[in-house]
Amino acid sequence: MLRRVAAASPHGESYAERLRARAEEAAQRDYAVSSSEWDEGLTAVAVPVAGRSGGLIASLSASGPSHRFPYEAVEHFATDLTDAASLISAQGFSHPLSPTH
Repeated sequence: MLRRVAAASPHGESYAERLRARAEEAAQRDYAVSSSEWDEGLTAVAVPVAGRSGGLIASLSASGPSHRFPYEAVEHFATDLTDAASLISAQGFSHPLSPTH
């Protein structure tokens, strides 16, 4: 899947290994950051949303112009998004196509 995503990116198929490394980094810190990877001057942060079974069912993200998204802001957004994702998970949100729905 990473090869398909990389091939569709402005960086080409050789970008797959970098995407793999970025995914591992995101898993370790529990949020993902993209800064001018797809769109120049755009930064985004995303967090996972867990379903009733604990599996990933969605994500929450925030994005904006990079000049308004310094690294300190990314950390604050990640914390706020993580809190919101926890609230959604605690309410029992599940995806309509999940096997337990």
